[in-house]
Amino acid sequence: MLRSFISTAAAALVLAAPAVASAQAQADSFAYKGVSYSYTTETKGEEKIVRGTAYAGKVPFELHIRKKSVEGTFNDRPVSFTLNDVKKLGINVEAAK
Repeated sequence: MLRSFISTAAAALVLAAPAVASAQAQADSFAYKGVSYSYTTETKGEEKIVRGTAYAGKVPFELHIRKKSVEGTFNDRPVSFTLNDVKKLGINVEAAK
């Protein structure tokens, strides 16, 4: 499930990247493999923050994307991975600038 979430989180980052042009939170949603994800994104300083829920709002997640790493929680459990891990999945993700 964690590997699947990494793929999904990375997809969310790719979808959210154009929307994160300002410090205001941007809301969006998507479905992946039958699971609906809704989230907001914002940029604070040098990190991009993605907060949302999965599985019909039952599973919360929060990701903090930095220059080389992603850390946060999924279903209240800590997750962390590098942007290189995401890129290995074939997904182009831009970190906060």
